[in-house]
Amino acid sequence: MTPFSILMNLAGLSQREAAAFLKVSPSSVDKMARGVRNAPDGVIDDLRDLIDKQETAADEALALIDEQDADEIELGYPTDDHEAQSLGWPCVGAWKAMAARVIAGCDIQVRLVPRGSTPSTAAAIDRREQ
Repeated sequence: MTPFSILMNLAGLSQREAAAFLKVSPSSVDKMARGVRNAPDGVIDDLRDLIDKQETAADEALALIDEQDADEIELGYPTDDHEAQSLGWPCVGAWKAMAARVIAGCDIQVRLVPRGSTPSTAAAIDRREQ
């Protein structure tokens, strides 16, 4: 266990996803995760920035949820990494880590559905694209 591996897990990244996000080789990620190689400060900073982004996005979502005073909400999830990237996330795993914070902070029922598969998530896509 290393600080790098803990941050990577908190960010919701697999080793493959971390390598792509950090623009390093999968072998480097494996070595940093096992403590064979020290993670450079820039790598740790990039993971911290992603985690900060996840926390900010979750806080914003929770504020919107509170405003709506609903009994249930739908969260539209990206179905693949390409869709997650179109939303500003490096991969689906990073989106899931943000969504986990939303679900943990909610005291109402949360329903996960593929983005655009229901009228409310389709409307959310339309609003985002405007």
